[in-house]
Amino acid sequence: GQNSTGWPSMDRKLYGGFNRGELQIFAGGSGSGKSLFMQNLAVNWAKQGLSGVYITLELSEGLCSMRIDSMMTETSSREIFKSIDDIEMKVKMLAKKAGGLRVKYMPAQSNVNDIRAYCKELQIQTGMRVDFLCIDYLDLLMPVSAKVSPSDLFVKDKYVAEEIRNLAKELNVLLVTASQLNRNAVEEIEFDHSHISGGISKINTADNVFGIFTSRSMRERGQYQLQMMKTRSSSGVGQKIELEFNTETLRITDPDPEGYGDQQKAHNPQPSPNDLMNRIKTTSIMTESIDSSTGEIQPLNKHVVADVQGAKLKNLLNSLKK
Repeated sequence: GQNSTGWPSMDRKLYGGFNRGELQIFAGGSGSGKSLFMQNLAVNWAKQGLSGVYITLELSEGLCSMRIDSMMTETSSREIFKSIDDIEMKVKMLAKKAGGLRVKYMPAQSNVNDIRAYCKELQIQTGMRVDFLCIDYLDLLMPVSAKVSPSDLFVKDKYVAEEIRNLAKELNVLLVTASQLNRNAVEEIEFDHSHISGGISKINTADNVFGIFTSRSMRERGQYQLQMMKTRSSSGVGQKIELEFNTETLRITDPDPEGYGDQQKAHNPQPSPNDLMNRIKTTSIMTESIDSSTGEIQPLNKHVVADVQGAKLKNLLNSLKK
């Protein structure tokens, strides 16, 4: 059945969340936070009482576990080692209500059989039922079913994507993985299939594909945006999901759990010219200026430097000054 992602505005667009046996891919550039999203999902699901495995083919188990502890206990990641005993206590308390979460490192070039064997072994040895699998990340796996030249990314990605999707069906788990975006996506604001690096075959196999969009200024403000590049189970393609990011605890949360933003957008899609005029009027011009490149309002010490593009806005500001 469907499982909530833990981000209500995402669930609404997916008609309830992710389905078991489907392949979800988060696509992001290098350093955009692919692992971050998957770790947050793992934490969301563990807090819902589901159990699962986070397989990392890149980061060490220690670093992953530290990040996950930070998210779980809402503690700044730099404080984790300073108060390790408190953290351990908190995690043990949370574990009473949460599901089990294992972090397992596997070397790059591993394949689906290694993952299957680990899950089966885990179920036999600990009796833990695996509800979800996070694989970080798809591009680092190799196919089992065919010998593929590493340069033929289309075929490699096709086999790997199909194999992990089959694994999700076989184990009846929620499966999330990530994939790289290529260099053309670095400057882009709107992502499409042409920005996925490697083979487009993995997009064809996936059920849902989300592009992770953030810029330096967004990250400093603690904002992330997911773009729905492909969805099979809903009509959400092209829609965007705004999420909040806490730079200290690395937790990604939904700023709009009740869906008020969607309702407002439906009623009032664009601010009227009067709204804009009032907004400019209410800004005390003598103490602040508008930065034309970012649109941010910055405090000034004494004099006004309103560097504004556009003659109308200039005239408007001049008339307001007088």
